Amino acid sequence: MDTTTNSKINKSRTKGTQIAQRASLVLALWLGFWLLAIGLVIGLLWIPFAQLHYRSSLQFTGIVAGLAALSLAYSLRHRRREKTTASTAKPLSRETAAPLYAMVEKIAARLHIQAPVNIHLIGAASAFISGKRNWQGKIKTLEVGLGLPLLGTLSEQELGSVIAHEFGHFVAGDLSLGPWVYRTRMSIAHTVTDLDDSLFFLDLLFSYYGKWFLRLSSSVSRAQEFAADALASKTFGIVATRTALEKVHLIDPMWSTYLDYELGPAINRGARMPIFEGFRRFSKLGVKRAAVQVAIKRAETRKASEFDTHPSLEERVSALVPGAKPSFPPLSHCWELLGGEQATEAAWYALFDADKLTTSDWDAFGEQVLQTQIQQRFAGSWMDPKQLAFTELVTMAQRPEDSWDKLKPEGVSFLSPQGKRNHVLDILEEWIAACLIHRCFKLKATPGQPWVMQREDKAIQPAELLQQALGGSLRSVQLAQFDLKI
Repeated sequence: MDTTTNSKINKSRTKGTQIAQRASLVLALWLGFWLLAIGLVIGLLWIPFAQLHYRSSLQFTGIVAGLAALSLAYSLRHRRREKTTASTAKPLSRETAAPLYAMVEKIAARLHIQAPVNIHLIGAASAFISGKRNWQGKIKTLEVGLGLPLLGTLSEQELGSVIAHEFGHFVAGDLSLGPWVYRTRMSIAHTVTDLDDSLFFLDLLFSYYGKWFLRLSSSVSRAQEFAADALASKTFGIVATRTALEKVHLIDPMWSTYLDYELGPAINRGARMPIFEGFRRFSKLGVKRAAVQVAIKRAETRKASEFDTHPSLEERVSALVPGAKPSFPPLSHCWELLGGEQATEAAWYALFDADKLTTSDWDAFGEQVLQTQIQQRFAGSWMDPKQLAFTELVTMAQRPEDSWDKLKPEGVSFLSPQGKRNHVLDILEEWIAACLIHRCFKLKATPGQPWVMQREDKAIQPAELLQQALGGSLRSVQLAQFDLKI
């Protein structure tokens, strides 16, 4: 390694030391928060105890103090963290992902990091590195998580920059500090949120302390991100680092919505779908169904906050290229690192029980998978299209709450009145599709688009029909037009 590279790494480590010192302050403040909270709980409990012990009677102030102590203690409760999929899933095999392993290990070696590597595919448009250590603190393995969409939208250089960014956290010591800072932030944030609902004004003290803490810890996390970006740019160049940041920012809202509303539900229905082809279709311009539009807009328009752990895209681009503004570079791919598009998708589906997935495609999915499952859902039930007249749609849509008891999910439901209404309406939309299937319509499902029921030259969207019924513009006589004339 040349002198320049060593100098850059040393500077990065020096900056990492400074960040580590700030992170240590964060942990000290976290300890202060909990000591203050526990001390207050004990102090509040002492009031009713003292009244009973010294006065032999519990007064109103003691009752209030006891309830306040219980409220605070409940807010401080331990919250279990869910294990990530990547922590339990098998890593990619070296035989099928040899070029990808070679890239990761080359970056690690360049930064003097020697440890066996395991690479996992994850669903999000992000990446991570976590280290497993032995009792001596020596790293046994590096667990590297790479988002599936990164392979379908970034070039090899850009993906390398993302990986180098994550290694940048490691060089700065963030792999050990990062989880502590993150968990500390989460515990404080949850506690402050719970105390916001307190009736005992305990939230005033902790809200100020908690927000101050979150603001300080955010500055630590943001500094870590800038330092990791700098190391990534020194390893793979400013251009690759900048375009990687811009592309991830560009695709993340679209990909997360595609995963939640299209790919994920298709897999849950037992279908093995072409992943990247579906995303390309989903990403095309055009009017998308209402729920998808809302989800994308919500993800795209999220406002920045002073408590954010990551700097904004504008700040990160400007740090790399002073004065530059984010652009929208064309997407590319690097799935050759896994043997091509189909091989990359096969690696993803290996995370699931392959025997339970039926291979399909987006053109056939509606008729081949959805249509059959919708028919099975209502067959033999009180909503079977053979038994329940299609004309009942008008009445059922006007008073969806009347159908709740019959359609509510199993177990205890905590849905709000609006949630119950939406649950019933979602089932009604599928029932409309079932009624039209019973009348020889075929279901077409295009990623991101509303379902379309087609029969010869007649087409109808169940969602549109439901909206007409909700708006009162649909009449029972109009539903007769969908019946076959025999």
